[in-house]
Amino acid sequence: MVEILKWDHTIIDVNDINTAIRKFSDLGMIFHYGGKHEQWGTENAVGYFGLNYIELMSVYDNELANKVVRDGATSIYDCIRNLPAQHVNTLGFRTNDIKTVHERLLSQNFPVEDIQTGQRKEPDGNLITWKIFFVRNKFFNVAYPYVVQWNEPDYIRKESLIKKQLLVDHPQKGITVKQAIYHVTNPEMVAIKFGQFIGINPVRNGNDFVIDFGVKQIVFTSGMENHITDLVFSDSGTLAGKVFQLGDAKLQFE
Repeated sequence: MVEILKWDHTIIDVNDINTAIRKFSDLGMIFHYGGKHEQWGTENAVGYFGLNYIELMSVYDNELANKVVRDGATSIYDCIRNLPAQHVNTLGFRTNDIKTVHERLLSQNFPVEDIQTGQRKEPDGNLITWKIFFVRNKFFNVAYPYVVQWNEPDYIRKESLIKKQLLVDHPQKGITVKQAIYHVTNPEMVAIKFGQFIGINPVRNGNDFVIDFGVKQIVFTSGMENHITDLVFSDSGTLAGKVFQLGDAKLQFE
């Protein structure tokens, strides 16, 4: 039986972490500065909506960042090369058995990189680590997601995030990420490939193709961008019906 990967987080590339944190704060969403990825020269901020979160990523050390190669860290490389154009980068999925998922994807001819240890130094100096692997190349010019395994099972990790005051109630109470929308040149083929990666068969909805997690969906629709263009939030309180832009990332609120 294929393990269904869980949608863990979404990366948005931003030019300035603090400016982006303030923008989300103005919308009623709390983000915390996460720290630095010292092996890549990037830094992040995180906003949790349950265990699913948004990661704002930027560059703090250009010298380190310029040494990153795409095959070793695809989403990191893409962030570095995409900036100053701010947009949604890609998705991260989590598993409790990264070795088995890695072996499965290899057997299905996905161009996966080796499993490595990711690390980030938090503002207080604490070093957190996790297991991660990236996927080389692109499919119909669409960047693949990547896979992570955290050091704790979900229920313990949730408790830890609450204790660290990272998983908190937002001023827009109950708000959550509902959909990531990809505009791609071949929605059907990309949806099938991503469905194979995740372990969920996509379903057709009119001209779109949807990978349905129940309360969340990944939608593939026709367009030339070949990346995620829109994030849709539900239970958005006073933001309902509004749309905001962060670079070319469109934030829709329901």
